[in-house]
Amino acid sequence: MSPEALKQILDCCKQQIDRFEQSNNTGFIELRCCPNQGQYKVECRCGDVQNFLIAPADLAVWNPPPLPRQRQTLTTVEEVIAKLDSALFETFCLQQGYATIMIWRRGLDGQYGLQFCPSIIHGIKLC
Repeated sequence: MSPEALKQILDCCKQQIDRFEQSNNTGFIELRCCPNQGQYKVECRCGDVQNFLIAPADLAVWNPPPLPRQRQTLTTVEEVIAKLDSALFETFCLQQGYATIMIWRRGLDGQYGLQFCPSIIHGIKLC
């Protein structure tokens, strides 16, 4: 089960990707994740900027499948969103909360891509 704030992030990204598909266009979404005043902030950039906050208490009910470590071909929006869900979980529950996630769709062949770049900030102790 995903936290409500996470559902909003995933819905926002799905809507953006759907727009890329409808216009058969190339598109790019960048998500920047970081801790923010006791919560986790996700900044979603795709033309405009939208900010989402996830409370640490919400993470207790979140249990997506693990993020695969090998390269996978992503052919549907659902596969992209599932991988994004797992990447966000890993960022906030298994890493220090810092990451950049990039999603793109190539208009030429309709292929999707997702790049997950967790950031380790040295000097921060895990709780």
